[in-house]
Amino acid sequence: MEQYVRELYLFSQKLTEITGTELSYERLSWACGMTAAAQYELSRFIELRRRYPLAVKGTHYMAAMNAISYTHISLWTRYMHNLCEEIEQKAKRGEMASKENRPRILITGSPIVFPNFKLPLLIEEMGGALVADETCMGERGAYDPPAIVDQSTDGIMRALANKSTRPCTCPTFVDNKRRLYRIMQMLEDYRVQGVIYHVLRGCLVYDYEYQVMEEELGKLGIPIIRVESDYNEEDVEQLRIRVEAFIELIKYGRRGDN
Repeated sequence: MEQYVRELYLFSQKLTEITGTELSYERLSWACGMTAAAQYELSRFIELRRRYPLAVKGTHYMAAMNAISYTHISLWTRYMHNLCEEIEQKAKRGEMASKENRPRILITGSPIVFPNFKLPLLIEEMGGALVADETCMGERGAYDPPAIVDQSTDGIMRALANKSTRPCTCPTFVDNKRRLYRIMQMLEDYRVQGVIYHVLRGCLVYDYEYQVMEEELGKLGIPIIRVESDYNEEDVEQLRIRVEAFIELIKYGRRGDN
C-alpha cells in the first residue's frame, strides 16, 4: 500500500502539470463528498430493488448503474435521487415492475456493459425476472467507499490507496471466498431461483470460477447455467434458446416442489 500511496502522489503531480491545478485537502474532501452522496443514492436504489414484488425492472436497474461510467458523478447522483423518488411513489401506488410469479434470476460473472444488453433483455423477454446483478457494472462497482479516518490530504490519499489495494469480490484475487459469500447473501436477499453465469470470450478469470459456483449452488439446489458470449449480435438466437430453456427448467422445478 505504501508503494501505491507514492504512485498516487506521482499521479497527482502529473495532473498538476497538465491541468495547472494543485492537489489540496479541500478538493479531495469535496470529491469524496460527491462520492459519498452517490453512495447514499445507490444504497436507496439497492433497497428499492430488493422489494418483493419487483419495484425496478432488471434491465432498467442495469442501465442506471452503467450510466455512472458515462456521466459526471454529481449529475448521476441527481438523476438517481429523482429516480428513487419516482420509484418510491409508484411503489406506494402499488405499481410494480414485474409479476410476482416470474422466475427470479441473478446474473454474475463477466461485466455486462451498455449497449451490450442482449442477455438481460432476453431474460425478461423469455419470462424471467432479473432481480440481481453481481457484476462489477452492478452494485459491486460502487460498493465499499473509502474509509477516511485521518482528515488530512495524506489521510485521504491513504484511504484511496487502501480501497484500491485491499481484496474485493473480483475474481482476479486468488483467495476469493468473499465473493462466494457475497453471492450466497444475494441469493437470500433477492429470493433468487436461478443463476446465469455470464462469461465474455477470453475473460478467463471469471471462467475459472464457474466450477466453484456450480458446486456451491448445487449444494443449495439452485440451478445455474454458464453462458458464453461477446459484443456482437450474431449469437442472440442461440442465447434465446438457452435462456428460454433455463427459465422453463426453473418453472418446472417450482411445479415439482408444489
